[in-house]
Amino acid sequence: MCSCVRSIFRIDARADAPVKARRIVSGELGSVLPRERLEDLELIISELVTNGIKYGANQQNDTIVLDLRVDSGVRCAVIDHGSGFPAEASWRNDAPLGGRWGLKVVDQLARRWGVTRADDCTEVWAEAAVCR
Repeated sequence: MCSCVRSIFRIDARADAPVKARRIVSGELGSVLPRERLEDLELIISELVTNGIKYGANQQNDTIVLDLRVDSGVRCAVIDHGSGFPAEASWRNDAPLGGRWGLKVVDQLARRWGVTRADDCTEVWAEAAVCR
């Protein structure tokens, strides 16, 4: 991939949001990624969107943002309006993840991932190589 491409999507924070996010990833990246990498990214996005809804959707009409960037690798982020994960959790790559199976999946599939907190939103991001 020669140049950086960035796409940003707003998704309603509903039960079908993970499926919509997977379709977006498939549509945006399906022609440029090997099938195995695409499936990994779809799973990563699905888990991040699920957590965004669980921990960040405060109101019935809330939305989350899906931010995809592709250059030498892929960076996907989910941004919500929540206050982040429960306070007892530590969210570094080397920290234990307790019973949070979705983030364990992200940890296994992503090259790196993390959480960025601002005053009014939380961004959970993951980076993956284009090729394995």
